[in-house]
Amino acid sequence: MKNILLVGASSDSARSLIERYNDKYNFIRLSRNEVESEVDNFDILDSDTYYLNDIKYDGLVYFPGTINLRPFKNLKIKDFYTDFDINVMGLVKILKFYMPYFNDGCSMVFISSLAGKMGLPFHSSISISKSALVGLCKSLAAEYAPKYRVNCISPSLFKSKMSERLLKNDISQERIKNNNPLKKIGSTEDITSLLNFLLSDESKWITGQDISIDGGMSSLKI
Repeated sequence: MKNILLVGASSDSARSLIERYNDKYNFIRLSRNEVESEVDNFDILDSDTYYLNDIKYDGLVYFPGTINLRPFKNLKIKDFYTDFDINVMGLVKILKFYMPYFNDGCSMVFISSLAGKMGLPFHSSISISKSALVGLCKSLAAEYAPKYRVNCISPSLFKSKMSERLLKNDISQERIKNNNPLKKIGSTEDITSLLNFLLSDESKWITGQDISIDGGMSSLKI
């Protein structure tokens, strides 16, 4: 059974992944929520709080993210630093710490965003962070092939606790649906099905990719 490190394991997508595939993978969880973490007081930016034992890892999924949607003029400099720290520097620190414990063939998956590949209003801070995340993914994929695989997935808005306030009523949901050609709002199951594929050997010839999961929004105009 593959050992998969989940960073940000209290996110809705991580919970769905665990619930659906717990019989397929051995999940090692890191989260600020101590009930859903192998360690207490986990801090993504403090490697002294990371979990370490003799486990060798076959996969990693990095879930932490932010939805800081405000006009550029209303964002403070510290907002950009905060978003970048959570989305990018936390991942860099995790990789620096855990990569010595990766098995050959390890599959890494980072959660990016539609905002990393499309210009969207009020997304300037998150767009910077997610674009950097994709750049890191591609660079690492090139550097560590064929030993490791590294991919990103880039969802548009999907149903989760993080997006609750943006999907608060029927009008908001209808507007979001109409933004994509399939006229649907994605679910955590949509995300975790793709994660399972990328963690599995079925995707063994896929690396360095930023895979959109957005109902066609980023590539189709109809």
